[in-house]
Amino acid sequence: MSASQQAGMLTYDLRSRGTSSLYEFLYQSIREDIARGRIPCGTKLPSKRNLAQHLDIGVATVTAAYDQLITEGFVRTEQRRGYFVEDVSEFRCKPVTSQVKDLNSEDGKSVGAECGAQNAAAGGVFAAHDAQDARFGDASAGRSSRHRRTARSSADTASDAPAAETPHAIERARDPEYFVDLKANRTSVSLFPATVWGRYMREALSLPSDNLLRSIPFNGLPELRRAIASYLRRTRGMDVSPGCIIIGAGSEYLYGRLLQMLGPTTTFAMENPGYRKFAAISKAFGNPWRPVPIDESGLLVDELEESGADVVHVSPANHFPTGIVMPIKRRLELFEWANSARKRYIIEDDYDSEFRYSGRLIMPLFADDASDKVIYLNAFSKTMVPSLRISYMVLPPKLLARYVDTMSFYSCTVSSFEQYALARFIDEGHLERHINRTRNFYRRQREAVLREIAQSPLAEISHVEERNAGTHFLLYVRTRLTHDQVRQRGAEQGLNISLFNDYLLRDGDGLSERTTKRFEQYSNGETALVLNYAGIEPERLSETVRRLACVFPECE
Repeated sequence: MSASQQAGMLTYDLRSRGTSSLYEFLYQSIREDIARGRIPCGTKLPSKRNLAQHLDIGVATVTAAYDQLITEGFVRTEQRRGYFVEDVSEFRCKPVTSQVKDLNSEDGKSVGAECGAQNAAAGGVFAAHDAQDARFGDASAGRSSRHRRTARSSADTASDAPAAETPHAIERARDPEYFVDLKANRTSVSLFPATVWGRYMREALSLPSDNLLRSIPFNGLPELRRAIASYLRRTRGMDVSPGCIIIGAGSEYLYGRLLQMLGPTTTFAMENPGYRKFAAISKAFGNPWRPVPIDESGLLVDELEESGADVVHVSPANHFPTGIVMPIKRRLELFEWANSARKRYIIEDDYDSEFRYSGRLIMPLFADDASDKVIYLNAFSKTMVPSLRISYMVLPPKLLARYVDTMSFYSCTVSSFEQYALARFIDEGHLERHINRTRNFYRRQREAVLREIAQSPLAEISHVEERNAGTHFLLYVRTRLTHDQVRQRGAEQGLNISLFNDYLLRDGDGLSERTTKRFEQYSNGETALVLNYAGIEPERLSETVRRLACVFPECE
């Protein structure tokens, strides 16, 4: 089919959509037809009005489906010409995996577990939790001499520090008080259904069985892993076995376990700009790491190849801090990179992906991974409350077998009572209702903040770049102030301000030339502020924007 050929009218049985909305079913149907080559590259799709008339649905429904396909990179729009299918010929639909037995059987007997298509590779290495206890004994007894040396070294370092200095060091590490903290990636705790959560915690404490009082499996409570697997299937299109899920106290903890399992010779790559914390963790574990620049489609895969990295950490659904969504073409390049060497893997950090304010949630890389190369990482601290330190990762089969063999002597770091309460919270539908309420609140909060900025003196010297996702946006300000002056003047106004530059990662050689040039093009010489608005109390909103304007002398 030629690049200009018109597609025949698309016909789908909308009665078979089940519980899906009309636009979501239409989007999924067209996406699958493109992915499987039934609608070839270059095909011009029917106009929105013609397709709406043909299917007897509203134009708005077709518009929403097309917009989602554009966001994910399956379709492009050409002004005054229409909608055209992108080249995704390398895309391979992930086969539906069979259900996998859990690592921990209900009766506590040893079970052979299989995960996905790699049954033979993963089978035979799993044992029930009691068997693992017998094998490893106390966790400290099972550590390697390397871990013991690290522990002794840390203890010696701590003992060498003067006791009088310790309280002062702790005091310095505390966050100062601000009128509003625009840097912290916080949530509004007032939205959390504490009464419902308290009911499930009391239920956990009052269960007649003593199961929750015993040691729990190293990978987490089976009830919670089953609840998460079901949730991912419903909301993220991921076919996940509970046996492939590992529960831990925070993403940092799970990331550390991955670093330890993969070993100190494994080189990690990070998106640049990106979260500095994961780079700091890699450095703390002694793993070499490389910052890799991004462009308007996300991480640059040619730069990733040149970096020599074995594992890359990405956020394809909502890159921080730019909010970029990685389109299908770049995802295919990333899969090609991962598939070109046996030891290469992709860590997909899906943090914050639930907060998207237009269209449907972006499909995870994991859902499209046909080669078991993606490690999926997510947390509940943003969707619920920060103090709930429960995160999870989904491992591909070979890595799961390796994790069990090398890391299962670590006990699960999350209380069984909290895990039970969270499982009930998810199973009864409270998590999805809470996310929907929170998403609506943040949408209104976002609109209110943007409205206040538009009505303030800031409007004359700034513009906003926002992508209808997450709980922050970028504010570009034309100012003569240096970055340090912006931070200092912000602090004087009671505002904790973060800048785009704060998230540029520097390895031993500093910033790469390509990263520097890319940022110069991206900022166009303006000062880019990363404004996290989730934690702004509504009654402080107007005053916050007024104080922010006072930071810049150009507004006076």
